[in-house]
Amino acid sequence: MKPVYFLLSLLLLALASPAMAAKHPFFLKNGDRVCFYGDSITEQRLYTTFTESCITTRYPNLKLKFVNAGVGGDRVGGGWAGPIDLRLKRDVFPFKPTVVTIMLGMNDASYHPWSRKIFNVYAKGYIHIINSLEAHLPGVKIVLIEPSAFDDVTQKPGFPLHLPWLHPHTDKLDDSHGGYNDVLRRYAVFVRKLAAKYKLRCVDFNTPLVNAIKAAKEINPSLASQIIPGRVHPAAAGQLIMAQQLLRGFGAGPVVSTVSIDAGDSRVNRAVHTRVSNLKKLHGIVSWTQMDRSLPMPLWPLHCAAFWQFPPTGIGNLPLYNPDYTNPAVALALHCSHFYASLDDQSLAITGLTPGNYTLKIDGQAIGTFNATALAAGLNLARYNTPMLQQANGVFALIWQQVQLEFAFWRQCILPMSNYPRNHAHWLLEEHQMPAAAIALDNSLIQQASYAAGNAFLDHARKASRPLPCHYELVPAGH
Repeated sequence: MKPVYFLLSLLLLALASPAMAAKHPFFLKNGDRVCFYGDSITEQRLYTTFTESCITTRYPNLKLKFVNAGVGGDRVGGGWAGPIDLRLKRDVFPFKPTVVTIMLGMNDASYHPWSRKIFNVYAKGYIHIINSLEAHLPGVKIVLIEPSAFDDVTQKPGFPLHLPWLHPHTDKLDDSHGGYNDVLRRYAVFVRKLAAKYKLRCVDFNTPLVNAIKAAKEINPSLASQIIPGRVHPAAAGQLIMAQQLLRGFGAGPVVSTVSIDAGDSRVNRAVHTRVSNLKKLHGIVSWTQMDRSLPMPLWPLHCAAFWQFPPTGIGNLPLYNPDYTNPAVALALHCSHFYASLDDQSLAITGLTPGNYTLKIDGQAIGTFNATALAAGLNLARYNTPMLQQANGVFALIWQQVQLEFAFWRQCILPMSNYPRNHAHWLLEEHQMPAAAIALDNSLIQQASYAAGNAFLDHARKASRPLPCHYELVPAGH
C-alpha cells in the first residue's frame, strides 16, 4: 500500500471510530434477566454481586434481574447438585433468563497436566450446554467466560494432585510445560474459539488476573498472594478484577461523570454525564450544584478488614464497612488492574484558583484538602468517601441481602427437595434417581417465592440507586 493511501485509510478509520463505537451500546437491555452459571468461583457470589451492584448504580434506569446458579465442584457435566440437564432444567430454565454467562473449567481440567481425554469431555460438554440453552431459551444471549486463573505466580507452578476430591486418571498424558494455569489457558483458547463459532460474546478473566498478580508481586509479594489465596478461589480483591472484566465485556464505560470548572471566570468548561448549576464564587468560596446521571461503583471490600470468600456455601451478613480503613490487598489489586481509570472515573478539575490549599465539601461533608495544582490536574472522586459513594454502598448492601436471600432459598429449600443435600457422595447422580416431583420444579412455588422475596430488596436497591443533587463547596484553607 502506498504511503498516501495508508495515511488516508488511517484518517478514515479515525473518523469512523465514534460512529463504530455508537453501534455497540451497553450489552444488557431493559427487562433483561441475567443468570450467572458456573462452579464454586461463581457460587462465591462475589464477582456476580459486584457486577450487579455496579450495573444498578451505573444504569439506574435499567430494570434488570440477576440470579446466581453457581455450584461448587461443578463441571460441564454437572456435579454433586445434579447432572447438567437437571442443573439447567431446575436452576436455569425456570428463571427464563435472556442472558446467561458461563464460567467452567477450573474443575474440568482436573488439576492435572494437559490430557486430551479430559479435555475432550470438556469440549463436548460445553457445546451441549450452549445447544441446550439455545434450544430451551430462544433468543438467549450467551456470554462465555474463559476459566479464571490458578495462581502459578506467587507460588511455584505445579499441579495440586494431593487435593482429596480428585480422582486419579490413567490415560496417557501429553507433554506439559509450566503449571496448572497453562492447562487452563489451553481451555481458554477453546472457549474463545467456541464463542467465535457460535457468534457469542467472550470475556477473559485469566489474563487480567495473572497480569495483576504479577504486577502486585513486584510491589508486595505477600499481598499479591492474597488475591487468590489457596490458588483456586479468588478473594474479594481478585473477584473485583473479574467483575471489572465482565463489566467491560458488557460494554460498561469508564466514566461516571466528568466536570471541569474555571473558578476564575465562574464558567463550566465541561460537564459529561452530569448537570452543573448555580455556579458562583463568593468571598473566595466556589460553589455549585451537581446532578450526576449515575453513582460511582460501590467498593465495599476496599474498606473491610476481611471479606467472606470461601467456602461458597456460607450465608453470612455483610462484613463491617469502615471508611477509615483500607484493605491493602484490595487496594493493591485495584491499583495493578487500573480499576479506576478503566471503570470508575468520576473526575473533577478546577482551574483558575489562587495558589494555596482548598477544602472540598460535598453536602457539607469535608472530602479532603487539596492544593490548587492538584485541583487543576483533576481528582477522581470515586476514590474518596463522598456522599455519592455512601449512597452507592447503600445500594450494594441491599443487593447483597437480595443475593443472600435467594441463595438461602435455593440451597436450603430447592436443593433438599431435589434430594441434593450438601454431600459430595451425590457426585454425578443420574436424573432417573431423582424423585419425579423434584425434577419438575419449573413452576415451583418455592422458586417463585424466592424470586419475589429477592425482588423486594431489588426494588429498594433500584430506588436507592437514583442519584441525588449534591451541593459542592471549595473553601480556601483557614477560611
